[in-house]
Amino acid sequence: MMTTSILSELVAGAKSPASFKGIRSEAEGFLAESRIPSKKHEDWKYTNIKRLFDNGLNLISAENITFNSVDGVEVSWSTDEALVGSTSIHTKEAHAALNTSLFEKALVVRVKKGTQVNDELILNQVINLKDGEFTATRVLLVVEENASLKCQYHYSGSPSNSSLLNNLTEVFVSRNSHLELNYVQEIGEGNLMTTTEVECQRDSTFTTNCVQLCGSLIRNNVNIRLKGENIETHLNGFYMLNGRELFDNHTLVDHLVPHCESNEIYRGILAGKSTGVFNGKVFVHRDAQKTNGYQSNNNILLSDDATMNSKPELEIYADDVRCSHGSTTGQLDDDAVFYLRARGLDEFGATALLLTAFASDVLNGISNEELRASLEEKIQDKLKEMRG
Repeated sequence: MMTTSILSELVAGAKSPASFKGIRSEAEGFLAESRIPSKKHEDWKYTNIKRLFDNGLNLISAENITFNSVDGVEVSWSTDEALVGSTSIHTKEAHAALNTSLFEKALVVRVKKGTQVNDELILNQVINLKDGEFTATRVLLVVEENASLKCQYHYSGSPSNSSLLNNLTEVFVSRNSHLELNYVQEIGEGNLMTTTEVECQRDSTFTTNCVQLCGSLIRNNVNIRLKGENIETHLNGFYMLNGRELFDNHTLVDHLVPHCESNEIYRGILAGKSTGVFNGKVFVHRDAQKTNGYQSNNNILLSDDATMNSKPELEIYADDVRCSHGSTTGQLDDDAVFYLRARGLDEFGATALLLTAFASDVLNGISNEELRASLEEKIQDKLKEMRG
């Protein structure tokens, strides 16, 4: 079993809180064996998160997540919620195990059975970590049977580029329920590591859209398990990188049963000396007949020094499925730019129009028009920054 002194080798002053003892013990045991992954690990070959721990991190109390009051949604902080940790991701991934070992309390969001929530829940996490600081936050989101919810989760702030926030969000989408979960990540020069673990039950729909706009290093792991028939999921991401930013997206859609559908679109725009990573897997088990699975990753490089590492994967053990995947990385079409300039747009206007259209397949998955318009403005602002 991992001792507190060994845990403190990773994060100075670390000591497991007294709550959630069972899952903390499991997490510490796993972490003792696996440690923090280095670039020698296949899933982390492009992303060196270990350097932050090697340079020394100091644990501080978790920064609060603020939220609005929405009729039909129960939101509270908990130190004993039974569902927290029940996805067991902390026994599979070291960064999830570290989170489970150190988070203080969980923000629990629950929509009761049969409740159709009209207003949108907004979670805000403003990150203001200083040099060498580390914090872990935890969220549990439960949509009970025959209920529905739309939720935004915003990460913002100006943390130090030697700090790290580790967030783990567990999501339960119950039978015949519907959830749209939109992430917006713009954290200045900070480092962010997130895990979203999702379980969907029969006849449910789950949509998640993640828009990454700025950060020194962002690593997102999204794992979705389809555990009942007639589930529909949509998993979308859009990322813009400049300078030396590194954004790494790892996704897994796990088809366990028949008659389910998953759609995944990730698109990126890279400039400067930035590095992008996409590793997406669709896993179709032997019993998951009649599966429809689609996955696409497309990227545009605005600089010769930008790098994109893309690895879409299909692993199929059923014989009656319709699944496809693909990836493209290239530069903006010069002919298209010329066509628009010939019709009166300047070079930036033509480029911005084409790149905004490129992003639209992801942004259109966001049902909130106000949020979508705001993101389009932010994309325009970053394009100006990329142009210099």
